Amino acid sequence: MIDMHLHSTFSYDGKAEIDDIISQMQKLGIEHFCITDHYEYENGELVHDFNVEEYFLTMEKYDLPKGAEISWDGVEEAVFPEGFDYLLLGIHRYDENLPPDELARDYLERTLFVIERVEFHTLAHLDYPARYAKADFKANRDLIEKILVFLVKNEKALEVNTAGLFKHGKPNPDYWIVEMYYDIGGKIVTIGSDAHESQHIGRGIEEVMKELKRFDFEYLVVDGKKLTTVKPR
Repeated sequence: MIDMHLHSTFSYDGKAEIDDIISQMQKLGIEHFCITDHYEYENGELVHDFNVEEYFLTMEKYDLPKGAEISWDGVEEAVFPEGFDYLLLGIHRYDENLPPDELARDYLERTLFVIERVEFHTLAHLDYPARYAKADFKANRDLIEKILVFLVKNEKALEVNTAGLFKHGKPNPDYWIVEMYYDIGGKIVTIGSDAHESQHIGRGIEEVMKELKRFDFEYLVVDGKKLTTVKPR
């Protein structure tokens, strides 16, 4: 099993201690994982960060890869720390007051702007607003295609985030977007639970990976401190 998106108490909203995370991974038999704590800019301000030096020392103590979920809403600029083995890019900002098609379009335009300007390895939860708001992503297939083409051309991975299963019954992104990615040549995905508590680690991953078997994907993981891909068993 794989879980490449989870948060510890280094995150502002994380409740999982490192020891508890490791224990849960061993219990579930998860071979590849990375702790990806929040480092986020919004409206030109650093709104969520963590003690990177202490985090690095802690990951080295446990011989774990160093990861972060970076986020930027495209306003002004963002400067992220260096030295991470794995960078997950998650865009979180959307305007819930917009009509569903405009909400999705605004979010996707923001995403396209950001991915062209930030260094990262994986794009997280592409249709993220669908978890919490009425968002018509199918009305904006043109923008989704542009984002997916960018990922393919630049050898970035698409994350399939299982937390959506427990918010609105579907992973993020939805399977039809994953199929679009595959059809335009996408070969690399990764998968994450987006757990903020240790008991949520691995939630939905087996279920989603079974669904993804119809595609010939490789999964991006960190082996030691090196990014590599593995085939699902």
